[in-house]
Amino acid sequence: MITYRLLELHANNFLIGSFGALYALFPLILAIPLGHWVNQFGEGRFVVIGTACIAISTLGLMNAHSVALMVFFVVALGTSQFFCMVGAQAMVGNRSPGGNYEKYFGYYTFSAACGQMIGPAIGAVASGSAGLLPKSISHGFLAAAILAGVALIPILPWISMKPTLAMSAKESKAGMNFKSVMANPGMKVAMFTSLSIASSIDVLVIFLPVFGKERGMSSATVGTVLVVRAATSMISRFFLGSLTRLVGYQRLLLFSIALSTVSCLVAAFSRTPFQLTLVMAVAGLTLGIGQPMTMAWVSRRSSEQERSLAISIRLAGNRLGQFGLPVIAGMLAAPLGAPAVFFVLATFIGSAGPMVKKSLTT
Repeated sequence: MITYRLLELHANNFLIGSFGALYALFPLILAIPLGHWVNQFGEGRFVVIGTACIAISTLGLMNAHSVALMVFFVVALGTSQFFCMVGAQAMVGNRSPGGNYEKYFGYYTFSAACGQMIGPAIGAVASGSAGLLPKSISHGFLAAAILAGVALIPILPWISMKPTLAMSAKESKAGMNFKSVMANPGMKVAMFTSLSIASSIDVLVIFLPVFGKERGMSSATVGTVLVVRAATSMISRFFLGSLTRLVGYQRLLLFSIALSTVSCLVAAFSRTPFQLTLVMAVAGLTLGIGQPMTMAWVSRRSSEQERSLAISIRLAGNRLGQFGLPVIAGMLAAPLGAPAVFFVLATFIGSAGPMVKKSLTT
C-alpha cells in the first residue's frame, strides 16, 4: 500500500526504493540499546508497544497525501515493527524448550508468512481496483490499522510480563556488546545470510507492484502473487523442524539459497501473471526456509545472556540490508526498469552460499 500511495503521488522508482530504505533506517540506531532493554524490561512489553504503534502509524499513513508526511509515518512504522520483532524473536529464542530452535522459529515465521498472505488479500479487497492502481489506498491503510488493533487485544496482558532473564542495566551491559556477540563462531556469516535473505524479501514486496505495473498487471493480480509467495513460505516454515531432521541443516540452507537465487533470475523474465505467480511460489518456498534457519543459527551460537542482544543485532543487520538494498535496486530500476531489481537480488542472495558452506564445514 505504501508503494501504491507513492505511485499515486507520481514517485519514480528511485524514490520508491528510498522509502524502503527509510523504513529500515531509524531502527539501526536503536538496535544495541534495544537488546539490553529487552533483558531489563521483558520481551512481552516491547511486543505490545510495537503493535500499538503499528496501529497508530498505519492510521497516520491513511491520511498522508504528501511525500513529507509519508516520510514521517514510514519511519514510525519501521521503528514500531522493529520493537515488535525484537521482543517476539527474543521470546522465542529465550523460551524454546530443549533448544529446538528450527521447529519453534519455523512456527513463529509461519505465523508471519500467514500475515503476509492474509495482508495483501485484505488490502486488495479493502482498497478495490481501478485498473493498475487501487481504488482507495486509504482504505487499505485503515484495514492494516484494524488488523494491528485486533492483534493487540490478546497480548495486552504482556505489558506486565516479567523478563525471562530479569537482568539489570548493569548486568545486561557487562561483558556483552556488539564485539563480543560477533566474536562467536559463525556469527558473522549467520548475520550476513540473514541480512541478504530478509532484505531481498522486502525488496520483492516493494518492487513487485512496480514490476507488475510495467508488465500491465492489475493491483489485484500483484496482490494475488504476494499471497501465493507468502502461502508457500508458510508451507516450508511449518515443516521446517521435520525438513531439518530429514535433510540436515547445512544441506537444507544451501539448497534454499541456491533455489532462491535461480527463482529471482527467472522472475526477471516473467511476462504473464501465471509465470510470475509460479516463480514467486518457488521463491516463497525457498526464501521462507532461510529466515527461521538463520534465527536458529544466531540463537544457538549465542549464550543465554547474549541472546536478546544477538537477536537485536541480527535484526539491525537485516535493517542495514533493507536500508541499502532498496536504494541500490531503485537506482538500477530507474534507468533499467524493475526487472533489473531481480538480478540484484539473485546476486546478493547467491553470494551468501559459499560463505555458509565454508562456515558450516569448519
